[in-house]
Amino acid sequence: MSCRDTIHLICWYLEGRLSASVEGEIKRHLESCADCHMVLDAAVNTLDRYFGANRSEEAETAFRAA
Repeated sequence: MSCRDTIHLICWYLEGRLSASVEGEIKRHLESCADCHMVLDAAVNTLDRYFGANRSEEAETAFRAA
């Protein structure tokens, strides 16, 4: 998966809206790409600020999985 595709799908990834195969591709990409992992971290932090603690737990789970 490319960086462009990964970044485009980050929000859906955090929301658990992707198929298992696409989610797996994103996880593999995030393991090897520091830039995309930084985008994921920024998305998690942004969602935490806007949606609070409930969103934080869900995003943290997805973040740890990446």
